[in-house]
Amino acid sequence: MKYFNKLPIIFDELKLVEALRQVEEIAPWPERSIHKKYHQICLTKREGQTAPECFYEGSGGIYRTMVDGQEVIRQQELDERDYCIFIPEISHTYFKEVYDTLREFVGTKYDGALGRVRLIKSIPRVCLSWHRDPEPRIHIPIVTDIGAMMIVEDEVLHMKSSEVWYSDTRNYHSQFNGSEVERIHVVASLYKLQKNNSVEDWTRGNDYY
Repeated sequence: MKYFNKLPIIFDELKLVEALRQVEEIAPWPERSIHKKYHQICLTKREGQTAPECFYEGSGGIYRTMVDGQEVIRQQELDERDYCIFIPEISHTYFKEVYDTLREFVGTKYDGALGRVRLIKSIPRVCLSWHRDPEPRIHIPIVTDIGAMMIVEDEVLHMKSSEVWYSDTRNYHSQFNGSEVERIHVVASLYKLQKNNSVEDWTRGNDYY
């Protein structure tokens, strides 16, 4: 596949589910707005942020989509490099091991680093807009079903629970949950360790694998 790459990392499916339960007890899923069908809980934060706000402040982020044949920018710009601190209140969960493993892998293999790491939940029978992000992402499904698919350009993929997938979301993509259960993934943003460039400057046109 051109836009997806299954990474050689193995996580424990039962421990992921237990970690999700532990985080949900500390930071409940936020209510959806009428326009937003996706819940997000942040696992990393910026310097100086405190709970409970730090679990939600890093949600969203800039992306580009097509309107009447023209590409437009949506939402606010975030610097992924700021979200480099794993939230201490959940450091006892398995997600801390997941974070440390991903950070080491990305640093060693890609000469890169992790930006925001979030739990993202989509409810049944919804999809995202056709859009592209400034940076690629790593996905780890925790709760999923065969009807949950991710599409990047002309490639379609169902990611199984606890698998670890690189997805080049710098290209146009979407996700739909055509199942009757919630879809919950760990989603980690990537960036290169390169000084004096914004995330947007260097992510376009660079390969991560």
